[in-house]
Amino acid sequence: MTLGLCMIVKNEEENLPRCLESIKDIVDEIIIVDTGSTDSTVKIAESYGAKVFFYEWDNSFANARNFSLEKSSKDWILIMDADDELRREDRDKVIYLVNDKNNNVDIYFGETLSYVGETPGSDIYTNLNVRFIKNGKGIKFKGDIHEQIVFENKGDNVQLVDVKFYHYGYLNKTVEVKNKRKRNMEIIQKILKDNPKDSFMLYNMGTEYVAMGNFLEALNCYKKSYENFNPHLVTFNSKLILKMIYCYEVLGQFKEEIELINEGLKYYPEFTELEFRRAMAFYNRKKYDLAVEALKKCIDMGEPPAVFRDLSGVGSYRAYYLMGLIHFDRENYDDAYKYLDMALKLNSKFTEAILKISQIMFIKNFSVDEIESKLESYFNGNLDENNNLLLSDIFYSKNKFDIAYKYADRSENYKTHSPKVNYYKGILLFYQRKFKEALDSLAKVELGGFYSKSVYYSILCEIFNNQYSNADKLLDIAKNFNENEKTIVYKTFKDIMQGNKYSPIAEDKESSIKFLHPIFDLLEIILKSNSFDEFEKAVQLLNLINDDSILLLLGKLYYKKGYFEFAYKEFIRSIKIYEKIDIEALEMMKLILTCKEI
Repeated sequence: MTLGLCMIVKNEEENLPRCLESIKDIVDEIIIVDTGSTDSTVKIAESYGAKVFFYEWDNSFANARNFSLEKSSKDWILIMDADDELRREDRDKVIYLVNDKNNNVDIYFGETLSYVGETPGSDIYTNLNVRFIKNGKGIKFKGDIHEQIVFENKGDNVQLVDVKFYHYGYLNKTVEVKNKRKRNMEIIQKILKDNPKDSFMLYNMGTEYVAMGNFLEALNCYKKSYENFNPHLVTFNSKLILKMIYCYEVLGQFKEEIELINEGLKYYPEFTELEFRRAMAFYNRKKYDLAVEALKKCIDMGEPPAVFRDLSGVGSYRAYYLMGLIHFDRENYDDAYKYLDMALKLNSKFTEAILKISQIMFIKNFSVDEIESKLESYFNGNLDENNNLLLSDIFYSKNKFDIAYKYADRSENYKTHSPKVNYYKGILLFYQRKFKEALDSLAKVELGGFYSKSVYYSILCEIFNNQYSNADKLLDIAKNFNENEKTIVYKTFKDIMQGNKYSPIAEDKESSIKFLHPIFDLLEIILKSNSFDEFEKAVQLLNLINDDSILLLLGKLYYKKGYFEFAYKEFIRSIKIYEKIDIEALEMMKLILTCKEI
């Protein structure tokens, strides 16, 4: 039997190649419905042999989706979005289910693993979505947003198949660029205006409010949706309970949170994440024994059935990770190490666990070779660009710049001329005071997210090399970054180093506040590079603003970098000169005296 892909798209030139590459060898037809692309989406689709149709957008995903279904001529229809990717190891499963003549299934649901955050990693949320539809059965979509399937025949057979799709549409950059929140909210508000008690749309509106950080309004929407709770609508209502629990936690409504967890587990006893949320609630309140008890239940329950999956790993590696955090907080580093190791053996891509176990190894004075060997072992020799940069970050945070550079350099083998890699290499060379080599790497960073940072590091390289005219040229470029205070700080530092005349940066307290962050960022960079002569001159920047917190902040910077004697002296000066101190600084002073560092 034949399989055709049906997809609706708009401005998906970044995602579409990845999507089509994942299915091009298993589909017999590609139907692309474009709703108004202004980039190269259509050309990319045509390069894969797609039949491209154009549809005037009418604020209804269901209408566009149904239009695409009408164009399909194949026995089965595969439903995907451009920011989806079929998991490579599931291709044979797709071929098998399409050609299985012994089943009477009309609709297959598959698991969608949605990445969230900055980059694809261990933060994955799971949903069940319609993925395969038997053509000619009258199956359509309904709903302007978060469209659902409707059947003409009550006898339609629906099953869940173990086929997984990665979804990249909820990564921060994608959501921001496409302004999805504004678009979604406008559609949902229109639907609710006509039907204010639509439980599903109230749920969707709550989810949009969560994404915008308005948890109180989100909870109000969820509560209205919960008024029509039906435990038999498992997928929707189990998610609703989970979202409400999350809002209760953020809003500090602990009693209501625990009550809803208990209620949810009565309806859905296999829903492991509810027990995990209990563990998180106890952990956040430092009720560690109760948190451990809940985590043990999570591990006994294991990963939930697909219909209850939301956050991955709640019955396995995340439970062990949280166990590790509890022991870490209690300074039981051996036990913390054991549980974090268990978590990473289950999921080597779990970045948070990698960072925490490396912290323990440094605390326990593992040798650099031991730390490298252990961390690399989790990747089984499969260190890609992101893994190498993660290890580079770990050693960078401990001022092991040569080791950090080694990993950044290795990552270049996986993605030629990557701006991120060149930026990493450049700053790591800077911190090793190899300024000329650093300039070579930083110069390769072109326009993009790392460009402005590279320019500022290049300015410092030129200053430290006494190439002040080159620094001036770079400062002219920096004027275009809309970071006026930062540019002024770097320009003034250059004048101090060059021996030029310089003036106060800000004379009143109100305008001085804007310069605190860029000045102390610069001081931290210089101190981190062990450029003590340059740091001594850079401290003069503090005399050019009018703020009574400068000595307090300078003391905290010294403390952060391990210069405890200097830190203590600056705290004393802050008290004597400005009569200014805070609880954090007092705690630092106490620790310094306890450790007899002065």
